[in-house]
Amino acid sequence: MNKRSIKVSLIGKKKNNDHQIKFPQLEIPVNVNEELYQKMLQSEDYDFGQNRNTVSI
Repeated sequence: MNKRSIKVSLIGKKKNNDHQIKFPQLEIPVNVNEELYQKMLQSEDYDFGQNRNTVSI
């Protein structure tokens, strides 16, 4: 059985270095710290696509 990755979108980066990530099944973005964001980027469980640039908000 093939496991699919979740397509997520990086919305931006807050001043406190939290990253806002949009999950398809959630209406509001999720804030994650830098360490967790880096782990998500390296994981095959999440697909950020080509949109990995951050926008400060």
